[in-house]
Amino acid sequence: MIMALIFIAVTIGNAAIAGSGGKVDERIKRAFEKEYAGAADVRWSVYDEYIKVDFSFSGMQLEGFYNKDGRMLGIARNISFPSLPLRLQLDQRKNYKGFWITDIYELANGEGTKYYLTLENADKVIKLGSINDSWEIVKRHEKQ
Repeated sequence: MIMALIFIAVTIGNAAIAGSGGKVDERIKRAFEKEYAGAADVRWSVYDEYIKVDFSFSGMQLEGFYNKDGRMLGIARNISFPSLPLRLQLDQRKNYKGFWITDIYELANGEGTKYYLTLENADKVIKLGSINDSWEIVKRHEKQ
């Protein structure tokens, strides 16, 4: 499950990886409808490794992730920088000067909540994931 969550964390916000548009198993739909009764604007995407559902719930835009067996892997939402825990804000400002934030979200599951930032400067893109009160690099690449 951890590898699936890392894969999801790296691919959230990555438009280059598109869903196949395959059929969603009815068990997954029922599990979703039970957990998020009243959800609106529900859109499903099927990927090789997982199934994603975009939806609105209680005034929030959310993304849910399920494995092919119907088990929820996690749920994500975009957040603002001030919504991060203070220690993560301070660590980012101290260690990543000269980068701007292009994406920030919270990913929660049964194991807890993690935060992810995508940072850019003129030369590179870095994806960070939270580990306790600091950041670790999840993915890094040079711009073309």
